[in-house]
Formats: sequence, structure tokens, C-alpha cells
Amino acid sequence: MLSKFRLVCALVAVALGGSQAHGESWWSRIFDVKPSGSQSAQELEKAATLAIGEFTGATGATAAKTIGEQLAASDEVQLLDKGARFNLTGRSVGGRITGRLADRKGKVLFERTYAAPGLEDNVRAFSDDVIFAVTGRPGVATSRIAFVSDLTGTKQVYLCDADGSDVEQVTHQAYGAVSPTIAGDGSMMAFTGYGSGFPDVILIDMGAGQERQVACTPGMNAGAAFAPDGRRLALTMSFVGNPEIFVLDLNNGHAICVTESIGVPSSPAWHPDGKRLVFSANEGLGPQLYTVDTGTEQPAVRWATGYNFATDPEWSPDGTEVAFTTRVNNDWSVVTRKFPSGSTRVIQKSGAQHPTWSPDGRHLAYAQHGQLWVQDLTTGKRRSIVSGHGNISEPRWKK
Repeated sequence: MLSKFRLVCALVAVALGGSQAHGESWWSRIFDVKPSGSQSAQELEKAATLAIGEFTGATGATAAKTIGEQLAASDEVQLLDKGARFNLTGRSVGGRITGRLADRKGKVLFERTYAAPGLEDNVRAFSDDVIFAVTGRPGVATSRIAFVSDLTGTKQVYLCDADGSDVEQVTHQAYGAVSPTIAGDGSMMAFTGYGSGFPDVILIDMGAGQERQVACTPGMNAGAAFAPDGRRLALTMSFVGNPEIFVLDLNNGHAICVTESIGVPSSPAWHPDGKRLVFSANEGLGPQLYTVDTGTEQPAVRWATGYNFATDPEWSPDGTEVAFTTRVNNDWSVVTRKFPSGSTRVIQKSGAQHPTWSPDGRHLAYAQHGQLWVQDLTTGKRRSIVSGHGNISEPRWKK
């Protein structure tokens, strides 16, 4: 059983165009678009159905086509040729997009201009805004996934888009970099490096590209996770002796120890409320999951998963489930379990590890056989989004 004590110490922190046939939408011929008559009126009233109207301007036709492709691929909305609850119209010139979303009565839900340098970036941003407006869930088109690869011969951190495109190397550490975590606003990334001879947590300013060590303390500093507010990190530190989970305030450099363990607690992950952590620790029974409330003096408690081995936990965006790595018949597997209690679901066996939730909670990314996979938890469909890029591990989706 784990207990908790409070230890506050001052640390040195970083400062921190086309035509269409009569009566038929062009996109109904390109995508799998159901005619409105295939569903009842009651179903249509509840469904997130969209019709793509006219997009004027020199790049309007291209923008409309790409928006349709992006929305169709999301599986969050259904494109209809007529009778949809929502309608998209807009204008695009030089890749810029001014898009309008309105309901069938003509009430405008939003009208915004997207002026990123490239059409694809503007399409992704517009599509995410549309999905959020009609479903209440964030889209994932603009989200990014960090992961570790040994492509260069040394483990380094990379980033890619949610569909696996635009892979870029982020770190260039001589002794390697692992365990990435991204702040919710995307402005900072933290990872574990080994330049000092010990594991150290290093922050990267994603805009300026500057790297700074988080804490100048002896021993191990590793496995950080950004809190939802982006101002705190949970990480494993050993300057007090035995490694423990600490919560570090990036503004003032103060750290609070939230565990007292006989093992090595690791892989902390935040609940969306920013108050609780789930982490893995071996207290003599093999790696198990524990939860702790960082705002009280209550001790950490073991959370029963139904397995005798559990690591790499991560809470779903709504806090109702935890995904983790376990062993099923001695094979690495990704599993989800309802929190605080409920059913368990094996998502993928055969060597799947390191699960991470998409911002909408509908998908899980994980590593399997050196590839990065994304699986739709609603349909069960999955696909490898990055392969042939060294041995991939430890993906983390930006929330």
C-alpha cells in the first residue's frame, strides 16, 4: 500500500473549381454520401449531417473538395446531398478560407477566416471547428502525435499529424530522448534526456526551439506529463532518495511529492480535472496502477485493473476510462477499463503498447511491431499511420 507525504522544495525552474450535375452534389459522387431518403426524419434530426454548398474564389472548388475529404475521413459527421441539418459555404482565394456553418433554417453558427500559409492547414482547422460545432467534441485534424523512434541509431522524439503525415524530428540529443509529453496548447514539449549522465526532464519551446532543463536536482528526473493547465508537470524524481512522483510548478519551481513508495513509481498521467494522477508502481506484486489526489493528504490507492501487470496508463479526455498496457497470454496488449469501475475491453493484442487517447476520445494511438497505429474505438477500424521509420514507441497525442 502506498502512502503520501508532502515535501515542498525550491527547485531551479525554467522561465518557462468545378461543375456539378443537375440535382446531384459533386461531393455525393466522390464520397460515400447517403441520400437523405435512406434515413428516417427522426434519425436525421439527431444525426450530425452536413451538406457542402458553394465555395467561391479561385481555390474554392479545391477547398470544398478537400474539406469534404477531411470531414468524410473523420467519421464524426455524415455528408448528405440534401436535407442535412447543417450547411457549409464559403470562399477560398490563394489557399485562405472564409467558411460559414449554418443550420437548415439559415442561422449562422459561425463564420471565420483561416489564413495559414497552406490550404491543407486551413482545411484542417476549419474541419475541426465544424466538427466541434455540430458534435460538441474536438476534431483531431489539427492535433499532433509525438513519438519516439530509433531511426537515426539513437532514440529521438518526432512529431506527426494525426493522419501520420508531416513527420518531423524534434530532438537531436547525443544520448537519446524518450518519454515525450506535449502541453495542451502545443507551445511546449517535455521529454527525458541523458546528457548529464542521469535522466533529466527537458522542456522545448515549440515556437523558438529552445531547450531548457526543468529541474537541477541530483539523481533521476524522468517521465514527465503535462497537467491540463500546462503550468505543472508530474514526473518521477529521486533527489529525496527513493524515486517518487512529484508535481512541479513550472512558474515558481516548487515541487510537491505525492507518493511514498518502496518501488519506482512511473508513467504518471493526469485526470482531465487536473487534480488526480494515475501511475504505475511495483510494490512487490508486479507493476500495478495507482491513483492519487494531488490536492489532499490522502494516500495513493491501488486501482484494480483485473490484470497482474499494468503500465503506461492514460485517462480518456472525459475521465471515464483509462487505457494501459498489459499482458494477455504473455503478449503485450492495449486495454481500456471504465473508471472508477466497470467493464474492460481489449483493444489490440499481438505486441501493442503505449496507448494514448485522441482529443475527441474516439481513437487510440499505440505502437505495435515498430509502427504507429491509430484505431477508431467506435468502428474498430485501425490503420498504420507511420511505418518504415525505425522502431516506434511511446506515442503521446497532444490534448
